[in-house]
Amino acid sequence: MIPRKRLHQRRALETIAIEHEGQRFKIGLGREIACGERSRLGPIVEVFLNAQKVNSPVDALVSDGAILMSMLLQYGCPAAEIFKSMKRNPNGTPASLLGLAATFINEITQPEE
Repeated sequence: MIPRKRLHQRRALETIAIEHEGQRFKIGLGREIACGERSRLGPIVEVFLNAQKVNSPVDALVSDGAILMSMLLQYGCPAAEIFKSMKRNPNGTPASLLGLAATFINEITQPEE
């Protein structure tokens, strides 16, 4: 079995407020901080998703999905694979909030050309 990446105690968190299907959500992307000569942000290692109405069924569902996405990242699943695996609408847009989060992660982690 592949070992899970152990996370450092301190991580950077970027929060994005979005609207999806007429509901408001917050996506939190946790990154490792790579220390050395110059501190820089490392890879995304955890995802947080929250609905506007805390503890609602939708909030619980998206939060659990984010936990699973975080575990995939921590066990070494590439962000691009998570992105490609998510369901899409006929026009190519993400069909769910998890798909939208995967899109953000994939865009952030793509190497610049």
